[in-house]
Amino acid sequence: MKHGRPTLQEQNKNKKILQSFYQKGISASATSKATKLNSKTVSKYFSEWDKNILESEDKDFLRRSKIAKERTLQSLDNEIISLDKYEKEVNSIKDIVRKTGNVLHFVKLYSLKLKISDQKFKMFSAKINLINTPTFDDMIHLENKDD
Repeated sequence: MKHGRPTLQEQNKNKKILQSFYQKGISASATSKATKLNSKTVSKYFSEWDKNILESEDKDFLRRSKIAKERTLQSLDNEIISLDKYEKEVNSIKDIVRKTGNVLHFVKLYSLKLKISDQKFKMFSAKINLINTPTFDDMIHLENKDD
Protein backbone atom coordinates (compact mmCIF):
# COMPACT_ATOMS: atom_id res chain seq x y z
CA MET A 1 0.00 0.00 0.00
CA LYS A 2 1.36 3.37 -1.03
CA HIS A 3 1.75 6.03 1.67
CA GLY A 4 2.33 9.75 1.36
CA ARG A 5 0.78 12.57 -0.58
CA PRO A 6 -0.99 11.52 -3.79
CA THR A 7 -0.01 13.09 -7.08
CA LEU A 8 -2.03 16.03 -8.40
CA GLN A 9 -3.74 13.70 -10.87
CA GLU A 10 -4.65 11.28 -8.07
CA GLN A 11 -5.90 14.17 -5.92
CA ASN A 12 -8.21 15.34 -8.72
CA LYS A 13 -9.48 11.79 -9.26
CA ASN A 14 -10.14 11.38 -5.52
CA LYS A 15 -11.85 14.76 -5.39
CA LYS A 16 -14.28 13.73 -8.18
CA ILE A 17 -15.05 10.49 -6.37
CA LEU A 18 -15.63 12.34 -3.09
CA GLN A 19 -17.87 14.92 -4.77
CA SER A 20 -20.24 12.20 -5.93
CA PHE A 21 -20.59 10.99 -2.33
CA TYR A 22 -20.92 14.55 -1.02
CA GLN A 23 -23.65 15.42 -3.51
CA LYS A 24 -25.63 12.36 -2.44
CA GLY A 25 -25.49 13.57 1.18
CA ILE A 26 -23.39 10.66 2.40
CA SER A 27 -21.44 11.43 5.57
CA ALA A 28 -17.68 11.95 5.54
CA SER A 29 -17.06 8.90 7.75
CA ALA A 30 -19.19 6.60 5.57
CA THR A 31 -17.48 8.01 2.46
CA SER A 32 -14.07 7.39 4.00
CA LYS A 33 -14.97 3.76 4.68
CA ALA A 34 -16.47 3.25 1.21
CA THR A 35 -13.56 4.85 -0.66
CA LYS A 36 -10.81 3.70 1.72
CA LEU A 37 -9.50 7.28 1.72
CA ASN A 38 -8.12 8.90 4.86
CA SER A 39 -10.97 10.24 7.01
CA LYS A 40 -9.14 13.54 7.59
CA THR A 41 -8.80 14.05 3.83
CA VAL A 42 -12.47 13.31 3.24
CA SER A 43 -13.50 15.60 6.11
CA LYS A 44 -11.26 18.36 4.74
CA TYR A 45 -12.95 18.29 1.34
CA PHE A 46 -16.46 17.97 2.81
CA SER A 47 -15.82 20.93 5.13
CA GLU A 48 -14.47 22.96 2.22
CA TRP A 49 -17.58 22.25 0.15
CA ASP A 50 -19.86 23.02 3.12
CA LYS A 51 -18.08 26.34 3.55
CA ASN A 52 -18.49 27.15 -0.15
CA ILE A 53 -22.22 26.52 0.09
CA LEU A 54 -22.57 28.67 3.20
CA GLU A 55 -20.59 31.46 1.60
CA SER A 56 -22.74 31.40 -1.51
CA GLU A 57 -24.84 34.32 -0.35
CA ASP A 58 -25.31 35.11 -3.98
CA LYS A 59 -28.45 37.27 -4.01
CA ASP A 60 -29.75 35.63 -7.17
CA PHE A 61 -29.46 32.17 -5.60
CA LEU A 62 -31.21 33.32 -2.45
CA ARG A 63 -33.94 35.04 -4.47
CA ARG A 64 -34.50 31.91 -6.57
CA SER A 65 -34.69 29.79 -3.41
CA LYS A 66 -37.29 32.04 -1.86
CA ILE A 67 -39.33 32.18 -5.09
CA ALA A 68 -39.24 28.38 -5.37
CA LYS A 69 -40.41 28.09 -1.76
CA GLU A 70 -43.26 30.54 -2.37
CA ARG A 71 -44.32 28.75 -5.57
CA THR A 72 -44.42 25.45 -3.75
CA LEU A 73 -46.53 27.00 -0.99
CA GLN A 74 -48.93 28.36 -3.63
CA SER A 75 -49.14 24.92 -5.26
CA LEU A 76 -49.95 23.35 -1.91
CA ASP A 77 -52.64 25.98 -1.32
CA ASN A 78 -54.14 25.24 -4.75
CA GLU A 79 -54.16 21.51 -4.02
CA ILE A 80 -55.83 22.09 -0.66
CA ILE A 81 -58.52 24.25 -2.31
CA SER A 82 -59.05 21.56 -4.94
CA LEU A 83 -59.34 18.85 -2.29
CA ASP A 84 -61.86 21.01 -0.39
CA LYS A 85 -63.97 21.22 -3.53
CA TYR A 86 -63.86 17.44 -4.06
CA GLU A 87 -64.64 16.83 -0.41
CA LYS A 88 -67.77 18.99 -0.63
CA GLU A 89 -68.87 17.17 -3.79
CA VAL A 90 -68.35 13.78 -2.17
CA ASN A 91 -70.29 14.92 0.91
CA SER A 92 -73.19 16.07 -1.26
CA ILE A 93 -73.30 12.79 -3.18
CA LYS A 94 -72.87 10.84 0.07
CA ASP A 95 -75.91 12.58 1.57
CA ILE A 96 -78.01 11.73 -1.50
CA VAL A 97 -76.87 8.11 -1.46
CA ARG A 98 -77.59 7.82 2.27
CA LYS A 99 -81.20 8.95 1.65
CA THR A 100 -81.62 6.27 -1.02
CA GLY A 101 -80.45 3.60 1.43
CA ASN A 102 -77.63 2.28 -0.78
CA VAL A 103 -75.25 1.26 2.01
CA LEU A 104 -72.50 -0.04 -0.27
CA HIS A 105 -72.20 3.24 -2.19
CA PHE A 106 -72.44 5.19 1.06
CA VAL A 107 -69.52 3.23 2.54
CA LYS A 108 -67.44 3.75 -0.61
CA LEU A 109 -68.13 7.49 -0.60
CA TYR A 110 -67.38 7.73 3.11
CA SER A 111 -64.09 5.92 2.49
CA LEU A 112 -63.30 8.38 -0.32
CA LYS A 113 -64.09 11.30 2.00
CA LEU A 114 -61.64 9.90 4.57
CA LYS A 115 -58.94 9.55 1.91
CA ILE A 116 -59.49 13.16 0.83
CA SER A 117 -59.30 14.31 4.46
CA ASP A 118 -56.10 12.35 4.93
CA GLN A 119 -54.59 13.91 1.78
CA LYS A 120 -55.59 17.40 2.98
CA PHE A 121 -53.90 16.70 6.31
CA LYS A 122 -50.72 15.65 4.48
CA MET A 123 -50.84 18.84 2.38
CA PHE A 124 -51.28 21.00 5.50
CA SER A 125 -48.37 19.18 7.17
CA ALA A 126 -46.16 19.66 4.11
CA LYS A 127 -47.10 23.33 4.00
CA ILE A 128 -46.30 23.85 7.69
CA ASN A 129 -42.97 22.04 7.29
CA LEU A 130 -42.07 24.18 4.30
CA ILE A 131 -43.08 27.39 6.05
CA ASN A 132 -40.91 26.45 9.02
CA THR A 133 -37.92 25.44 6.89
CA PRO A 134 -35.37 28.26 6.88
CA THR A 135 -33.85 29.41 3.61
CA PHE A 136 -30.07 29.61 3.28
CA ASP A 137 -29.96 33.27 4.22
CA ASP A 138 -31.97 32.52 7.37
CA MET A 139 -29.55 29.73 8.30
CA ILE A 140 -26.54 31.96 7.71
CA HIS A 141 -28.13 34.73 9.77
CA LEU A 142 -28.83 32.29 12.63
CA GLU A 143 -25.31 30.87 12.43
CA ASN A 144 -23.81 34.37 12.58
CA LYS A 145 -25.97 35.13 15.64
CA ASP A 146 -24.55 32.08 17.43
CA ASP A 147 -20.95 33.18 16.77
